[in-house]
Amino acid sequence: MPELISRIIDNRLISGSFGTVTFGPWGLEASDRISFLTLDDHSRHVQHARSDVDFQNSRWQLEYQTRHPQGSNAITLSARFTAITGGPLQDAVIRLVFDKSAIDHGIIAGQKFRHRDSDKYRLFPTRKVQLQTRDHHKIDVTLDHADGAGRFAPYMYLRDRDACWIVHARLLPTAPIDDIWLRWANRFFTLTCPQKLARLIWRFPGGKALLWRLRERWGRHAPEIQAVPLNILKPGQSLYLEVTCRFS
Repeated sequence: MPELISRIIDNRLISGSFGTVTFGPWGLEASDRISFLTLDDHSRHVQHARSDVDFQNSRWQLEYQTRHPQGSNAITLSARFTAITGGPLQDAVIRLVFDKSAIDHGIIAGQKFRHRDSDKYRLFPTRKVQLQTRDHHKIDVTLDHADGAGRFAPYMYLRDRDACWIVHARLLPTAPIDDIWLRWANRFFTLTCPQKLARLIWRFPGGKALLWRLRERWGRHAPEIQAVPLNILKPGQSLYLEVTCRFS
């Protein structure tokens, strides 16, 4: 059995290896309409100092842990994102990235996928994603615990993008939905549909089925248009995710 090696700095996995498999960085993401939080240098409209997270229009507290016990072939990540002032969120995510070179295929919800650089978010209400390596090892990513405060439901997705496999354990808004963000984005600008019209389109027969995270479902060559639900967390409410990645 190969040795599982991890490099963890400031409680965040930066890189790791398991035989021929390399992976990292891993981390957390959360966002609303304007602000986007990540643990690397790609946050937008966010002030983040230790556990304090200030979005442009709301304040939050983040508790994030990465655990790799000595000699173990498993790494556990956990995140609790708590509303201080209250505000809307479109999702909260634990994100794992693996280099594609040593991985033969991925499996989610009983479906097998090979890496085609499709950039499709293969999203399912499931608790497990598996990657199988070319030398017959397995990587099992499980969503062990999820608490959406009654407003968010757990999902996982498997995505083949560029030179990576990306796995997300994700909390997404569940009905009743507080807000709908219907947007068209490109590299020059982002257009947002007026809220009342977006709600009308969402409720129109077929509107939700067609537009819900359209770009994510269709992949790289889809138009950058999709409907994104948001739900509001009240002060004191929190979202929690705990994910384990096992190598065998």
